[in-house]
Parts: sequence; structure tokens; C-alpha cells
Amino acid sequence: MSTEPSTRQDTKPIISLPAWTMIGLLIAVATLGATFGSDHPVAPFVFSGAAIIGLIGVWFAVKDKDRLAAIVSAIATLGIVFLLIPWIQDFVSTRYPLISNILPWAIVVLLGAVLVFVLIVFFLRKRLSSTIDPPASPAEPSPTPLPLGFHGAPELLEKKFVGREQEFRELDRAWDGVVSGESPHPTVGVIAWGGFGKTVLVRQWLWRRGFDRPGQAPPSSRQGMPGPRARDGNISMPEPNAGDSNDTPDALFWRSFQEGEGADAFALAIISYFSQDPRLEKLPPDSSQQIALLRRAMGERRYLLVLDGLEVEQIKTRGDELGKLKSHFLRDLLREHAAGRLGTGLVVITSRLPLTDLAGENTYGALDLEKRPLKDDEIHLLLKLEGVTQYSEAELQELIGVSGRHPLTLATIAGILETYNGGSATGWQRFDNEIFPPPEGDQNERHLWRVLAWTDGLLNAAEKRVMTTLAHFREPVKLQWLNHLLVPEAANVAGALRGEPPAKQEAVPEPDENASVEERLKWLLGQFESASGSAPTYTPEELRLPGSPMTGQALRRALESLVGLGLLRRDTDTYAMHGLVREHFRRQLAREDQDGPMEIHTRLYRLYTAIIQPVWRPDGLEGLRPLYEAVYHGVRAGLHQETVEDVYRDRILRGTGSDGFYSASKLGAIEADLAAVANFFGQSWRAVSPKLSAPDQAWLLSEAATRLRALGRLREALEPMEAGLDMAVEQENWGSAAIRASNLSELELTLGEIERAVKDGERSVAFADRNEEWDMRMIMRTTHADALHQAGDGAAARALFQAAEEMQAERQPEYPHLYSLRGFLYADLLLAGAERAAWRESVGWIRPPGRIHQETKAPEAGIAEAVEERWMRAGSAYPPYGSGAQAPIADCDRATERATQTLEWMTNDPNAPILTVTLDHLTLARAGLYRALLSGGGSCAIPPKAGDTQLPDTAPQTAVDTHLTAAVEGLRKSGNMDDLPRGLLTRAWVRAVMGDSSGARSDLAEAWKIADNGSMGLFQADILLTRARLLFREDKDRAREDLHRARDLVEEYGYHRRDGELADAEEVVHGRHRK
Repeated sequence: MSTEPSTRQDTKPIISLPAWTMIGLLIAVATLGATFGSDHPVAPFVFSGAAIIGLIGVWFAVKDKDRLAAIVSAIATLGIVFLLIPWIQDFVSTRYPLISNILPWAIVVLLGAVLVFVLIVFFLRKRLSSTIDPPASPAEPSPTPLPLGFHGAPELLEKKFVGREQEFRELDRAWDGVVSGESPHPTVGVIAWGGFGKTVLVRQWLWRRGFDRPGQAPPSSRQGMPGPRARDGNISMPEPNAGDSNDTPDALFWRSFQEGEGADAFALAIISYFSQDPRLEKLPPDSSQQIALLRRAMGERRYLLVLDGLEVEQIKTRGDELGKLKSHFLRDLLREHAAGRLGTGLVVITSRLPLTDLAGENTYGALDLEKRPLKDDEIHLLLKLEGVTQYSEAELQELIGVSGRHPLTLATIAGILETYNGGSATGWQRFDNEIFPPPEGDQNERHLWRVLAWTDGLLNAAEKRVMTTLAHFREPVKLQWLNHLLVPEAANVAGALRGEPPAKQEAVPEPDENASVEERLKWLLGQFESASGSAPTYTPEELRLPGSPMTGQALRRALESLVGLGLLRRDTDTYAMHGLVREHFRRQLAREDQDGPMEIHTRLYRLYTAIIQPVWRPDGLEGLRPLYEAVYHGVRAGLHQETVEDVYRDRILRGTGSDGFYSASKLGAIEADLAAVANFFGQSWRAVSPKLSAPDQAWLLSEAATRLRALGRLREALEPMEAGLDMAVEQENWGSAAIRASNLSELELTLGEIERAVKDGERSVAFADRNEEWDMRMIMRTTHADALHQAGDGAAARALFQAAEEMQAERQPEYPHLYSLRGFLYADLLLAGAERAAWRESVGWIRPPGRIHQETKAPEAGIAEAVEERWMRAGSAYPPYGSGAQAPIADCDRATERATQTLEWMTNDPNAPILTVTLDHLTLARAGLYRALLSGGGSCAIPPKAGDTQLPDTAPQTAVDTHLTAAVEGLRKSGNMDDLPRGLLTRAWVRAVMGDSSGARSDLAEAWKIADNGSMGLFQADILLTRARLLFREDKDRAREDLHRARDLVEEYGYHRRDGELADAEEVVHGRHRK
């Protein structure tokens, strides 16, 4: 099938089907009128209908530029009108005798003039356009096409591919919709369980369209591949399209996902591809920033993305979560694409699982291959192409029954029959083991495993050994890796090293005087690393698998045989196998040799740590990839302690000190780290391996919780945090217990489990008191205080914050205020009343008319606290203007003074964490916003009302903008996704107050996406309340709905801190409040 569009100008005459349809209808209606006779009273009405139909035909002809249809319609219509003249004259003469003689002809003349004018304009249209229209502006230059970005795409089947014509047509339609603009950003999911040919289907489609070689025909086409022809029934083998420049993508990116790789590698790869920056090593931690970076790199290019094997990044547990993406970046990528915010392009996904995140998108369509089994004639052709040429119809049906029409099973059967039965299906039963007990699994898997069991008696010892060895890798395998494992005499260790061996690294000469500063620094770093650590070294015997060594010739012969049989796939310089085939041979070895898998994993651990990655601490995510694989194999080899210490902690993280955690802090590889940590756990995040030391068990529980929390997978993070707390209490390690109870309380608070957060906050204080370290006792009191504040007990929270600050001032007199997160939480309490009062002021509730810009004096000492204490706990209206309005202004000033001081302390500390500085900026932005609204004089306030003469002061707005920008950017850089909504909510308020409703909506939408992805219940309530308060004037129905949902969440979670604000908003939005 050729889909290449013609580039020649079409010179065929244009035919308007609607116009000619109207002409035919006109003739039919006129004929009907003629059958009535001229004296029949119905005839005039029928001919009038025919005239109207003729006019419609003229309109269609002109619209579609069909000249012949226009002429025929015009003449026929005029003819009908002439026939109507006698009837019109009779009708008019009986009612209007004075004009009876001239009216019919006037109608004819007028109608004729209109038709003539239309035809003249139509025939002169091109000439008029060329003389009147200005010359077209030159077209904008098209974006520069990118080279192919293939990562893990399989080799082509070309002529050996069978069937799937319907799927090819659907993929064609999807891409043609992109090209035409009718459907500019669709997503197509090719969904089926393993072995249905999802990957090869998409790869074949790219080849047929000519996309994999832009601008030229595929090699097979140039080598004389025959054109479309019928073969064995109705199956055609279409010639590949050479690819027209008008319908090919500007960028084609293919990524095959692998276990243990993490979405970090994908994000880095796709952004590097579009930016064409191979040196890119680190991405911002926030997925929104990553998407923004990708969007800029993509530009205006028309793209085609293939995400192959996406089930690796999907949730596999049954239930509502099945098929959901684990990665924020992947989820955001697909959502941005579906919304058209990445430009024009097509995303094709192959997966074993449904794409739950896209289920509601109207631009998503799924091709379910399991519901579209191969037909008999397609199976017939498949067997012939694979070398099985001799079989009867009965034998064909028997093979179909054994295979279940499963493509991979059919291909495996064909390989066995072609290799061991001379290409004949006769007597195939001799290979079948009738007592084969298929393992549990999908029905299609059971078909495959039954057939793979035939190989038990067919493969020789060398072939079985190669298959079981390759099956324990998780990635395509190079021949030289197999040499180390199976052919020690062929393994040249020094030559196989990627880079220089350790001995040569240490002997690298010092750079000369002409070397750059960068080169000298790199050399010095290498010298330091060589002195402080090195990759392990192993003898050839330590790398070789147990059993007699193979010769190089025997290994190559076995590989060729397995490729010919179809069990292995050779891609350039590597060998790979299907995941289901890999699973079968792993299971087979475990059944035959209990220690066999561990022996293989031990050798692979050594191979990855010493040969595949000989550099002790490699740079970049690609350099760390072999070490992540080493963690996987090390744990399965039973080397838990060595793996966690020597590989994960020392080489991947580069230690846990202030300059450690390289993979996460320098590369942002949080998902890759989590995948590595997961190897040390069982079925749940509570079950850390008992083969580790107790301190390392506790540390890995903390690592898992930290990584899960950073990725927004907050509910999952509860399990390791709870397990770590239980472990600390059991060991009576009160310091660790206090820290873990405090972290657990913070997380529970974010998730909306306020009652549990209060209890665990209280436990953290008790554990800290038993530990007796002052700083821990101080910190845990702030954690408990924050939980009480959110629960609505402001008085108890204030008392704990004040007690904590007294401890701080006593132990560190130079820092008398709480700072960092603790200072921010206290400021949040201080500003709670100001936030509520500021909104009331913005809707004109508090301040009486005429006092918008009146100076507000600070209340006397003690008044603010006394007034605040009374209304903070109340869920009713705020007190009238007076001291109650001054109290929140005083709180803003206090929060500003404190944050200014703590920010100065942190600014003077070069090692201050970015989050600490960021939270101070956020406090200053919030306090400035609320004070400006309460004072009514800053430009952060709503625009001046009619009659105001005082110009607004721009200084508060400038200060708020400065701090707010620093806060939002800092929160993104810190990677703390559960803090970012705080900054977005404040910025939304500022934007709404300044009249930027669209900007406010954007911030609220981003905050909602973060909160929704992480099940952050309190933030969800805050967002709904904020959206209603800020935007209720634009859409009161939406605001009422938001308040209703916010009320449900507040009551469900016990989020009583918001009781008063929610009551205020309900009174205003529901119209119960009068100014």
C-alpha cells in the first residue's frame, strides 16, 4: 500500500457532487410537476420547489467551483421560472390587477440579473483575485528536521511481516489527521499482552510510510523489492513509501523502556534529542519545568513519538490504579500532548496494560490486538514465510489450536518445524509433551510456554546454556560480555573495558602547561578518586560461569542456531530475546538447578561492576546505568550488604555526606534511585530485606520514603515510614523514633489524615523528650504544633511554637527566632488571621466606605493577641472594623520582621539549603500581599474604587513580586513537590488581584495537578477554596460547586483551620452577605 501523496498539480476538472445532486433533484421535481398538468392547483407549488432547488444547486456549484454545474443549474432554474409566469400572472391579476402585466417579467429580469452576476463573478474569480489581492507573504521557514532518534527499536521484519492491514490503516489515518490538521495531536495505544507483535507492528508501519529513512526509500525497496501483489489469498505485501517531505515528521523519537531504567533516563533522552544537546546531564526536578524545557526544545516541529513497552512505567496492581503511570513526567507529557500544548504530532504507545491516564481523552484511540486475532490466511502466510511449507488443512487447524492464534507462539512453532522437521507440519505431535503442566498466567502465555517446552528436548547443552545465561540479563547483550561468562580465553579483559583500565587511569600523565583549567581540574579529580576508591577487579575464573568453558566457535555456532530458530534476535552487535521467552528459560533453570540462578546473578554482578563499568564513580546517568543493573543482580546473588555499601552508597550516591547523593542531587535521577532501592524490598515497602544490617535496613526505609515522597507518591511513602518508626521504637532508638514520627506526621498532614498527624506529632514530642537532645525536642514541638494548627486548635499550636522558640533562643541566643521550615510553619500560624481578613477586605466586607487609604495604626501591645485569640477559633464572621482589622496587619508586620531576619541569617550562610531560603521568600510574599490588601494602599490591592484620588504605591507590589518569584523558582529547584502548591496558591492570589485571571487559573490548575497526583487532600481543599474566593465574580456556579467540594473535604479531613474562611466565602458567594 502506497500512501505517498502526489506533488503534481491536479489538472482534472472539478466535479461538485452536491450541485449535480441538486440538478437531478430539480429534474425529478419538475417532472413531477409536469405530471399534474397546467390546470392542477398543486403544480405551481411543485415548480416553485424545483426553482428553489435550482438556486441551491447554483450555490453549491459556485462554492465548489464547478462551472458546468453552475451553467446547467442557472439555465434550468430560469426555465422553471418561465414556466411559472402564467401561474404568477393569474394569481396577481385576481388580486392586484394594476401590476399583473409587469410583475412576472420584473421577477424574471431580477432573477436573471442575479444569476448572470453570480456567473460573471465566478468565471472571473481567478483574474479578479490576481489583480485585487496583494501578493502572498513569503511562507515562514519550516523548522529544521532532526535526525532519527531510535533507542531500542528492533530490526525490521520487512517482507516477513504478516497481516494487520486494518491497524496500518488506523495508524495512517491518525498520522494523516496530524498532517491535514483535522486531528493535530492524537495518541494511539497499541495494547495487547506479550507476544502479539505490538513493537514490530509499529516498526513496520514506520518502514511502510518511509519515516525511518526520511527523504529516501528503505534499502529493501532500492534492492528491487517487488511492488504490491497478491500472495496466498488476499494478503498483499505493499512496497514501502519513500516518504514525501510534506507528510514526514520533522522529528521521530523512539524509546523502548526497560526494567530498572526509570523514567529519568527517558526524560533526559527526549529533551536531549529535541535540544540536540548530547552533553545534557541534569534536568530540573519538577516535571512542569522539564515539560517547559521540552516544549522550548521541540519548537514548531511536527513530531512522532513512539513509547514502546510503556508497561514498565505503569502500575500493575489490580484495581482502580491498574495502568496508571508512575512517572509525573510521562503523565504530564501525554496530557500536554493531548491538550495540544506541545504543538502538532502523534504519540504511539505500545503496552501490555490499558492507558488509564488517557481513558477520558477524546484524542486517544486504542488498537486492542488481542481482540483482533490473525486470520487463517494470515497464519497460512506466516508459516510459509517462516519456512513451513508442507501441511494439510487439518494440520493447519491443529497448529492454530495449539498456538491460540498467538503470533509469537506461531513464530516459535514455525521455527521449530523448519529447523527440526524439514519445514513440514506432519508429525508435529512428536514435539509436544502432553503432560506439560503450564504455569499460571495469561492464556496466551500458557500457549507459548507449552510450545517453548518443546525446546527442552531439542536444544543441545551449549544452546541451553547460552539461552539461560542471556535470559538473566535485562537488556540486549554484547558478544564480548558473553565471552567473559562462557569463553574465558576469548575475553581480553583490558580490551573489553569501556574506557581505560584502572592501571592506565592512574598512569595518565599530568596535563601540560597549555591545558585548560577544566582539563587540569578533571585530572586532579581523577587523581583524588583513584586514591580514595576504585572499581573491583576479578580474575577470568571469577567471571566465568560454572561448568566447562566453551570455545569461541561453539558460542558463535550456538548463537547462530538460536537466531535461526527465532528464540534470539540479533540487533547490530547485540543479542536479545522476548520477555516471555526470557521468563521461560529463567523458570526452567530454577526448576532444574536451584543454585543456578544465583550463580549467574553473581557473575553478572561482577561483570557490571568491573567490566561493563570499570570507572569507580562514573559521570552522568548513562554512566550509572551499569551500576543500577549491578544492584539488581547483586541482590539476587544474595550479596545484599556488599551491594548496598559498595555499589549503591559508594558509587551511585557517592556517599551520604553534604557532597553525596550524586545521582539525585546532581542528576535528578530520583526514579532510578527508587528502582535500585526497590531491589532490597519484598512485595511491599514495609518488607526490607533481613539480610542487611539493622542500620542499613533503617536507612533504606528512609531512602524509599524520601524518594517516594519526592516523586509525589505519598500514600506509598507511608509504608516505609511506618515500618521505620516501628523498627526504631522496637530498638528503643528514641532519637530515630522522634525523627520518623515527625516525618510521618508531616506526611499524614499533607494527605489529609489530620487526626493521625496530631497523634504522631504528639508521639514525636514524647520520643524526643526521652532522647533529651534540645534541638530534637524543639523541632518535634513545631511538628506537633503545625498538626494542631491545621486541626483548628490555634491556641495549643501557638503555645507549642512559643515553647520551641524559647528553647531555640536559650540554646542559640544569636538566633532567637525559629527559622527554616519551623520558622515558616510558625509564620503560617501568625498569618492565618491576616489571610482571612485580607480576602474579606478585598470584597469590601471590613473597611467602611471612605476609609480605603486611611492610615492604619498598629494596635497597642497585647491587643492583637487578645482579639486574634477570640476569632481564630470561630467559624463565624470576622469582627467589624476596628482593633480586629489592625490585629492582622500587626501579624503581617511581625511575620515580615521575623522572615527578614531569618533570610538575612540564611543569606550569610553559603551552605544554607535552598528550601530554607525559599520558604522565607514565600513568607515575605504572603505577608506583603495580605498587608497591602488590608491597608488598601498598595498596588497589590484591588484597583482603586471610583472617587479615589490617591495614586497607588508601587513599592509593595515590587517587593511582593520579587519575593514571590524567588519563592516559586526556589520551590521548583528544591524538588519538594509537596511544598510547591504553597507558592502557586500565593501567586494565583497576586495575579487575580492584579486582574490576571488567566494567570491565576494557570497556577491553580498546576497546583491541582500536583495535589491530585499526590493525593494531597489539604491542598485540594485549599485550591478549591482559593479558586472560589478569587474567581467567584466570573463564574458563581463554578464557585458554589468548588465551595461545596471544599466543604466536603474540610469536614472529611477535620481541616478546621479553614472553617472561618470557608464560612466567609459561602456567605459572599451564596449572596447571604451584604456590604
